[in-house]
Amino acid sequence: VPHAAFTAEVMSCLPPAGWAITEEVVAQRTDLRHIPVVSIDPPGCKDIDDALHCIRLPNGRLEAGVHIADVTHFVHPDSALDKEAAHRATSTYLVERRLDMLPGLLTTELCSLRSNEDHLAFSVIWEFDDDGNIFDVRFTKSVIHSVASLTYAQAQDMLDDPNNGSDQVACSVKLLNHLAKILRQRRIDMGALTLASPEVRFKF
Repeated sequence: VPHAAFTAEVMSCLPPAGWAITEEVVAQRTDLRHIPVVSIDPPGCKDIDDALHCIRLPNGRLEAGVHIADVTHFVHPDSALDKEAAHRATSTYLVERRLDMLPGLLTTELCSLRSNEDHLAFSVIWEFDDDGNIFDVRFTKSVIHSVASLTYAQAQDMLDDPNNGSDQVACSVKLLNHLAKILRQRRIDMGALTLASPEVRFKF
């Protein structure tokens, strides 16, 4: 497992300190910052690489989106950074530390879809009816603004609370759960396997 510090050549591929999304970058993407995007991860997660949204459209259908951090904006093909990431292949999690595939500026800052910040993403957006039937799908590079970084427990509390129907984030989580149950059952009915294994964690 590669564990040496990133070289100066690799670090020189990173954007300069204080890098921010410019209007020129936004103009080349779909601006989704008006949509209430949320992330749901384990407690203490620093590298939030995916986020979700689900809203009710004026036509009564549901719009659901999955937004993945757009690392390709920063990692250019055949650059020293790209080659180093290919060599490492993945981030490796040890008991007391993490061996990153990419430098921390990307994994925990620029490409971590933290709440209350604008971030670059690659988005897939579906239009469903309430029975989980797909009417449209589109793929786009985007700019998003997450409104909440939730833990699994926080998301579950929202699902369990019958009195938060007017809360934008809770409504999104409930709609996502509604679709997830339908799509999961559909996969199982079509013969999908459900595989699970225990995850071991160490607490000091």
